[in-house]
Amino acid sequence: MTTIAEENGQAWAAAEFGEAMLGDRRRTRRLVTMAAAAAAKPSGKVTSVFCEGADREAAFRLLENDGVAPENIALAMHASTARRAAGAPFVLVPIDGSSLNLTDRTGEKGLGIVGARNKRAMGLCVMSAIAVAANGTPLGLCGQTFWARKQRSTRREEKHDRRKTEEKETRYWIEVMGHARTVFAEHAPGTRPWFQLDRGGDGWPLILDAVTHESTEYATIRASYNRRVRGGRTKQHYLWEQVERQPVASEYELDVPGSPNRMARKARLSVQFAPVRLDLRDQRSKRHFEAALHAVLVQELDTTPAGEKPIEWMLLTTYPVVTAEDALTVVWGYSQRWRIEEFHKLWKTGACNVEDTQLRADDHILRWATILASVAMRLLRLTYLARKTPDAPATVELSKSEVQAILLLRKPKSKPRGMPCISDAVRWLADLGGYTGKSSGGPPGAIVLTRGLRRIEPVAMLIAAGEIVRVKK
Repeated sequence: MTTIAEENGQAWAAAEFGEAMLGDRRRTRRLVTMAAAAAAKPSGKVTSVFCEGADREAAFRLLENDGVAPENIALAMHASTARRAAGAPFVLVPIDGSSLNLTDRTGEKGLGIVGARNKRAMGLCVMSAIAVAANGTPLGLCGQTFWARKQRSTRREEKHDRRKTEEKETRYWIEVMGHARTVFAEHAPGTRPWFQLDRGGDGWPLILDAVTHESTEYATIRASYNRRVRGGRTKQHYLWEQVERQPVASEYELDVPGSPNRMARKARLSVQFAPVRLDLRDQRSKRHFEAALHAVLVQELDTTPAGEKPIEWMLLTTYPVVTAEDALTVVWGYSQRWRIEEFHKLWKTGACNVEDTQLRADDHILRWATILASVAMRLLRLTYLARKTPDAPATVELSKSEVQAILLLRKPKSKPRGMPCISDAVRWLADLGGYTGKSSGGPPGAIVLTRGLRRIEPVAMLIAAGEIVRVKK
């Protein structure tokens, strides 16, 4: 029998966490119920999501239960994401690091150092991998790991860091990539993950890892270092020099989203590419490794706003680049890496406010943060489903009772024939959250959708329980 929780979207929560192996099915059912409640009323504070005493107590019992492994909660979520990607030839997997700035007045939560040296902030570091479909629609999280940094590295340049790989934070990139490839191999075996890493991923262990797995996956890493290239005309031959000698293969325009340090614009870019054989060196052992990749250089031409640096990406990729079209595919894939920045914003401050948590131990925080990470990805997915597949039925992501609640509360009250499409449902949900149309600066975003979900939540619960039907009678 379908429960109210499962029907009230919680169809989504059941799909996300219903297979979690927590040692007892009652725990799994509680997890599904908690995820559903958090999706309806996202908040970093458990007490803001669960207002009833019994629900609140049950939530705390699960979050503080030493028998519930946080990694098992995450694994269920990652498997669900991979299943959404099944059947596609490839899926983009942006990876990036961040940190959660958390309050720890007593120093007993097991947290570590985060942020700038002079801030003395405490919290947890995190490395996340999300999956993005070929049309740019986020699918969910497919890898994540947390750690507490006990002391800062005194090495300012990774290039000259002579510690072992397993002693550096580089290992967390490799660890998350391993999580993602494992979950895709099990739940979407025909789908290649295509990892997208920014300049923080430009380390020789990561490049070698990418080349080692090039038969089953792709990787694109934005270069930070002008590495030595083998096979050049001179003894000292370097990456930028080799690619810049190539003719411009294409020019095209890219929509650049705005950020605190970047003006939104349509950038005009030139593209050059070349095969390269990088001469990688382990500073610790002095060993050299050769890595054969393709390099794609992207440079902004004449659309840079005053005071900003022009876009320049040197992309190292295991994707075979033979034509200009191949090079543009690599550039487009890397441009989708911005999705993970949007995820971090929603998770940390934009909607879920995970940093507001008042839980008292690191493992309690991890359980709650993992649930909220899934909720943040659902919000991000909703926004892009409406843009990328506008004609899909609303139930592709929303439950029937959520759709009915939107129809009941929306103005004007005219009822559409049949199930509305996802673009209409998301627009009406955004209207309920205070969206003002084009004057808001663009299509509906996750913040107004969060407010809309909070508004429809009590009505959707009554519809799922049959209460509103009885009132009508």
